[in-house]
Amino acid sequence: MISYGRQSIGQDDIDSVVAALGADLLTVGPRVLEFEELLCQITGARYAIACSNCTTALHLSCLALGLKSEDYGLTSPITFVASANAIEMCGAKVGFIDIDDSYCMNPEKLEEFCQSNPSPRVVIPVSFAGVPANLAKIYSLAKKYGFYVIEDAAHSLGSEYSVDGKIFRSASCSHSDLATLSFHPVKTITTGEGGAVLTNDSSLAQKLRLFRSHGIERDVTKMEKCDGGWYYEMQALGFNYRITDIQCALGISQLRKIETFKKRRVQIAAIYNKAFENCPGIIRPPRIEGTNPVLHLYPIQIINGKESR
Repeated sequence: MISYGRQSIGQDDIDSVVAALGADLLTVGPRVLEFEELLCQITGARYAIACSNCTTALHLSCLALGLKSEDYGLTSPITFVASANAIEMCGAKVGFIDIDDSYCMNPEKLEEFCQSNPSPRVVIPVSFAGVPANLAKIYSLAKKYGFYVIEDAAHSLGSEYSVDGKIFRSASCSHSDLATLSFHPVKTITTGEGGAVLTNDSSLAQKLRLFRSHGIERDVTKMEKCDGGWYYEMQALGFNYRITDIQCALGISQLRKIETFKKRRVQIAAIYNKAFENCPGIIRPPRIEGTNPVLHLYPIQIINGKESR
């Protein structure tokens, strides 16, 4: 059995985790903040809210956007169950927009849906296998039809795309309201389990942090009253979606090696490209103009006569 991916852990990662275990705070401590700051530096987004996994990141995103039972959410049919489940977890209805040659959501199909149906509340394009979705086009449709965009960037940390000659990084939220990341062991970097939501909107970031920790507010400037340093207010119905300092210690160490990880993934993809170069009946992953992907997966199409899969 050859697994499709696994973590790359070095002695530096182990040392970082051991150091965290000897610290005073094992959760909600300084390493969480440091990890979030590094994520902002690497993606270009203004705010990062680290959480327990990417499913909770997607759920937090839908909650922060106020998704309700009367709303509709759309995502790609080629994705993990979490992209659709996050919509359902808010009580909203979920629908699917077909993919194009990039294996990502087809903007033309999305506009066809919006022209003949009530506008969705939220659209979750998935940057599948590390290839960024056509976020610029989807975001322009969001402005036209009045929906929010959450980029599911679980596969694409480190990937880039260009718009009119300008380079953007996946999860930068340059063409989305929110973006989510996964740090599962098969992803670009790992924290064991873990995820994050990124945004450039300060009000959304505040809501995300509130929902991440039981809806509890400890900032006295945001409370209705304050009875001392021990006091906190529950301002919303939230969840325990926090991540630990132990996990973030590993994440910090991993992020410092992200360029090495990206380079290795590109090398592996090149090996497969060479191996399948002259194989009849096999279509390699598409090269999408204007993207510089760090492949998370290497999806191929197998042609059998007139059929493909």
